[in-house]
Amino acid sequence: MLERVVENWLDKATERSFQQPFCYMLSAEGHTIIHSTRHPAMELGNDIITIASDGTPCAYQLKTGNISLRKWRDEVGSQTDDLVCGQINHPSVDTSKYHRSYFVTNGRIEEEVSRAIDDRNRAWESQNQSYRRLETIVRGELFEKAKRLGIDLWPSELTDVKTLLEMFLESGQGVLPKEKLASLFESIFQLDGEAELSEAYCKRVIASAGLLCAIAISNFSNENNHVAEIETWMMYISYVFAFVEKRELSDNIYKGELEIATQSLYNSLANLCDEIKEREEFIEGDFLADPYIYRVRITWLLGLVGIYALWRRRDEVPKNEVDDFLREFCKEKRCQLELWGEAAIPQFLAFFWYFRKIDATPEPDFRILYSLISSICKINHPNTEVFLANPYYEAEETLPHLLAPVLGSIEDPLEDVFTGKSYALEGLVHLFVRRNWKQAMKFLWADVTRLDFVSFEPANFCEFYRWRSEEGTNKIVHPKHTQEWEELKALSCKSEGDCIPPTIKSDPILLLLFLCVYPHRMNAEIMRWLDTQMKEIPRP
Repeated sequence: MLERVVENWLDKATERSFQQPFCYMLSAEGHTIIHSTRHPAMELGNDIITIASDGTPCAYQLKTGNISLRKWRDEVGSQTDDLVCGQINHPSVDTSKYHRSYFVTNGRIEEEVSRAIDDRNRAWESQNQSYRRLETIVRGELFEKAKRLGIDLWPSELTDVKTLLEMFLESGQGVLPKEKLASLFESIFQLDGEAELSEAYCKRVIASAGLLCAIAISNFSNENNHVAEIETWMMYISYVFAFVEKRELSDNIYKGELEIATQSLYNSLANLCDEIKEREEFIEGDFLADPYIYRVRITWLLGLVGIYALWRRRDEVPKNEVDDFLREFCKEKRCQLELWGEAAIPQFLAFFWYFRKIDATPEPDFRILYSLISSICKINHPNTEVFLANPYYEAEETLPHLLAPVLGSIEDPLEDVFTGKSYALEGLVHLFVRRNWKQAMKFLWADVTRLDFVSFEPANFCEFYRWRSEEGTNKIVHPKHTQEWEELKALSCKSEGDCIPPTIKSDPILLLLFLCVYPHRMNAEIMRWLDTQMKEIPRP
């Protein structure tokens, strides 16, 4: 059954949707991936660049489908000439070394093309240029690489295989089914197991999970659903970290696979930005409902755009028109943020931290922090009849209830009661106090004290990364009705972040994206630590 899934995936894969799995196949064979293109409008040459285990640079050109002689002559041949004869321009590649060149397709190469490649290789050899040679990897070899990487490590229980098939058959146009994806990761990483595992086996599990992940969401990739790809690879990284914490693995075991996934995240954010630039409007679907859903979608986009902009600034990417677009998009759409539930708070914060980089006025503090504090206090007031769902509820779960006045009543009400408490309020108060808005905070404080501050403390760092954790402590703090300003300010300035696992603490941008995908891991301590880290990122 699983082999049939891989074969079916290979048959319908695009360059984008089989590029990532191919990187994991290469990594499992000992290659270090140093470049994986995001397929922009202007290609830069090599789709993938690696350093083989013997230190030799390798360059790969990826295509899809069968390669006929006509396709070879009209499109592929000249590109492979550049692949073989051109120099690899990358700071991690020693240009004094000759590189190996590979043409990769998920189809087959016709006999006439094979002969043309062989003739070209012999011609180079006759010219004493035997270092120049084009090698090929075709569908059958890709299938065997996938099998060797770890189909035998994939879910074997009937329910898990069913989940994989359901994800594989998704249209790819909707929302990522995170519960299903988490179920697959739980099955392959076996985080509850206690058996001893070798480092080689653990490394294979991590690479195999990457292949499984890419195949499971292949339709989302084929549909250029960048948001789903971002959420997917963030969840993959989270489960890799959970596995690392559980098994106490050294970074050399997972570093290569982590870099592949992190590069995929950055590429997907860049591709999302490109798509936003090309779109003139963002309303889709039902005319009555979508104006409401539109604001939810814009809130998520503003959060992701903010993360991408901060990432570029943190890595000191040379400024260009992309940065100008990000700035203008955020300024234009900042009035369209929608607080549909507490799960949206990390999206607001991602936007807020970027907004403060481009606007030095008090507006970011009051438009975002003050408004969020005021709204949470009003909506989740103990005596209110409306609600703001806690961060365990995603938009697709809460929106039907929020839209009931427009679309009609909902038969099944949400089971939880949200009034009188908040998961995000304590952290938002601390961030606002950090900005020294004493009088404004004094005005809000009476309403703040009517709500309890709630958080979940996972039992260990492994549990921190799991989509749902049964091991941990629910904490409730009752804010003081009378609070000394200096005491509150001292608490707000604490930013040690001791609750943050070291595996992700080294990358604040990744942690911010993690909170956007895992909003139920949000707490005041993490929010304070991130606030301190974001201040270190230079302004655009």
